Amino acid sequence: MENNSSSRERRRPPCRGRRQRRSAASLGRKVRELRRLVPAAARSAPVPADRLLLRTADYIVRLRARVELLRAVSELISAHHGSTGHADGDNHDAPLAT
Repeated sequence: MENNSSSRERRRPPCRGRRQRRSAASLGRKVRELRRLVPAAARSAPVPADRLLLRTADYIVRLRARVELLRAVSELISAHHGSTGHADGDNHDAPLAT
């Protein structure tokens, strides 16, 4: 019995080309969807996928910062309304925070 390394190699499935085309089409759809979702990419001329991914990463960072800011503002408002004794949060006499 020969211990040939080529006999142990896996064979490629016969439909590999079709899978690659399907994968490329799926990737194309995902890139188009990212271009639609990322504001800077939607406004500008189409950019290569690598630049689109960088813009997407920047956009995610900005969204996270916005969420954190909104959470902090929400906590401040909740703490303020909790300290005024108004359970419904309807305090028209309280000064507006700027």
